[in-house]
Amino acid sequence: MSLSLKKWTHSGITMDMDDTAKRKLFLANVMALSLALVMIVVGLNDISNENYFASYRRMGVLIIMLFIPILNFYRYYRLSKSILLLLPSLILLGVPILIGDFFPGQFIWFQYAAAIFCSVPFIIFEHQNDRLFIILFLVYFLTITLFIDKVLLYYSNPPEAMKELVSNFTDFKIPPLFIALFSTTTFLWYNRTNAEYERKLKQANIELEETHEELIAKNEEYEAINRNLENLVKERSRLIETKNRQIIDYANINAHKVRGPLARIMGLINISEYSQEPEELKKLFLKLKKPSQELNEIIQEINKTLDQSEEGN
Repeated sequence: MSLSLKKWTHSGITMDMDDTAKRKLFLANVMALSLALVMIVVGLNDISNENYFASYRRMGVLIIMLFIPILNFYRYYRLSKSILLLLPSLILLGVPILIGDFFPGQFIWFQYAAAIFCSVPFIIFEHQNDRLFIILFLVYFLTITLFIDKVLLYYSNPPEAMKELVSNFTDFKIPPLFIALFSTTTFLWYNRTNAEYERKLKQANIELEETHEELIAKNEEYEAINRNLENLVKERSRLIETKNRQIIDYANINAHKVRGPLARIMGLINISEYSQEPEELKKLFLKLKKPSQELNEIIQEINKTLDQSEEGN
């Protein structure tokens, strides 16, 4: 039951519609459903009172209301809304006048019903896109409110008291006109206020989206900076590790290569301190040549290693 009701009330509503269009179409479907239910109740009452002509009219309106969601489903939105406003009034008001099947009480409720329906175009039509339809139906229902009593007087012979009441403009016309004016101005104000709030809401949504995009861009920028920092840290760590290896290599060179020739040189120098013979000193100095050359080569090798390290950095 609830699923069928939802299909009726949401018939024709699509995802690409804005919120205003969805709301207007939903209200049109709900009004069609409400009017159909009212016609069932009133029609059953007419049948119980053996007023079969009136029940036929209610049945006709009921059948028409069943077509409203179907037309909306096929996206005949303006046609369905126009039928919703026009045909029930023609059937319920026009047919009784043409066949003379009405009673004095209809002098009252016909114009009050028309006065109330003056506000309906503002409810179901879109304020921006359907202004012509709003104006046409407003004029239509105002015309009924103002002149339906004249039509009824022309086609019927009501009691003298009813004729006197109808002729009193203040008592008979002012109340329905006030209802029509109040209802239309209320819904007109509501539409404008709602449109203003929707405009502000859309602007706020746009600003939120822009802020969201800016936050995403900033976040991507920060992530790029973090990635760059990570790369820099890795590169610095690699350089430090390279430097450490160079220091270890240099220490090994100093410990194993430099100390060997240096020890021999220092030993020859110590020996020369105890020799006074020129020939022997000469031999000692000649023996200094080889460890000195080895020490020089080792120093050159160290310089070369350091130079390569600086070029790599």
